[in-house]
Amino acid sequence: MSLSYRISRRLRLSKGASGRTGVAIAITGVALALIVMELTLAVVVGFKEEIKRKLTGFDAQLTIAPAYSIGSGEELQAITADSTLYWHIRQALPENASIDAALRMPGILKTDNDFEGAMFLARDPDGDFTFEKSNIVAGAWPDYSADSCRNHIVISESMASSLGLAVGDKVYSTFVVNGTVKARRHTVAGLYRSDFGDYDRTVAYTSPDLLRSVASLSPAQAGRIEIRGLAGNISDYAQTLQTTLLAAASTGQLEGYYPVSCIEQTGAIYYNWLALLDTNVIVIFILMIAVASFTLVSSMFILILERVRTIGILRALGAGSSLVCDIFVHLSLRTVIIGLAIGNVAGIGMTLIQRTWHVVPLNPEMYYLSSVPATLDPWGLAALNVGVVAISWLVLVVPARLASRIDPATAVKYE
Repeated sequence: MSLSYRISRRLRLSKGASGRTGVAIAITGVALALIVMELTLAVVVGFKEEIKRKLTGFDAQLTIAPAYSIGSGEELQAITADSTLYWHIRQALPENASIDAALRMPGILKTDNDFEGAMFLARDPDGDFTFEKSNIVAGAWPDYSADSCRNHIVISESMASSLGLAVGDKVYSTFVVNGTVKARRHTVAGLYRSDFGDYDRTVAYTSPDLLRSVASLSPAQAGRIEIRGLAGNISDYAQTLQTTLLAAASTGQLEGYYPVSCIEQTGAIYYNWLALLDTNVIVIFILMIAVASFTLVSSMFILILERVRTIGILRALGAGSSLVCDIFVHLSLRTVIIGLAIGNVAGIGMTLIQRTWHVVPLNPEMYYLSSVPATLDPWGLAALNVGVVAISWLVLVVPARLASRIDPATAVKYE
């Protein structure tokens, strides 16, 4: 334990009314700055997680489209999901990646009085439908592995309201395939609401067997292969997978060149929007640090004015400038620590309250979420606390050095 720290511990934070006011302002400033920064971090991290979760729920992280024929260069109509293709995909991805054969087909939903355009989605019945099932608000998610659910569809609550449909109602769909109009009759099995307006207005779920029959595909064929469950940089996985498939096609192991796209490309408008949030966070952090720094410096000067005679006595006893400087830095950092303790309790508490009870609502039409998201990021919180302490130390060094240069004779006579 250093001498400066031991001496600072023996000193009270304030001696008079002005000192107590200054210390209280400094503690409040640090606490408020930390609370605002922690809430900003929790909201931004939570918002990004929720938007990305919804994006990857409707659209896969990676998508493999039908191949281009090596001979003619024309795009094939479908992907044949054979073992060779899946083997090469597995070689390029982590073991926990989810790989599903999927189909997407535009069509029209029609009732006796109205119609709506829709994008029909279907995936392997053995896939993970946690996201889809979590959005169900009426009815149930069909078991598309059963023949009895072949013509069942799930549409959004907003689409059902527009068409005047409810669970159990019948509705017709129309598709145009190679210039031929094909119609199917469906039963509405469930309604979903994701609060993701652009998708809620268009996406309808149905069985892969139904879409295969519309597109005249065999049970082994699909319109695309979707990959989910990846953690980390999605673009890196896309590049690795594309390189692997190109190498396999070049050696004749695959029937053609399979193009790979990632969600950062297909959902670029959302990712660019989320990237703008980082700029807002930086601005808020700078403003809060400026406020906390101002209050700390003000508090430091009050502490120095209250202890001018103490500085003179220390200097007269032989204390060097660096020792006096360190004493006041340690003394002022006590206010920072108290402010951090209060700020952490309040900030984390507010985050947990919002996360558990969703106290602050949002307009889902504007923000795609029904309440303000709040996610605790332990590493982010730790970095905030360390950063506040480090910046506070840098800010306090300047006034502390000024205090250490006070002339001992003048300081002892100071009233």
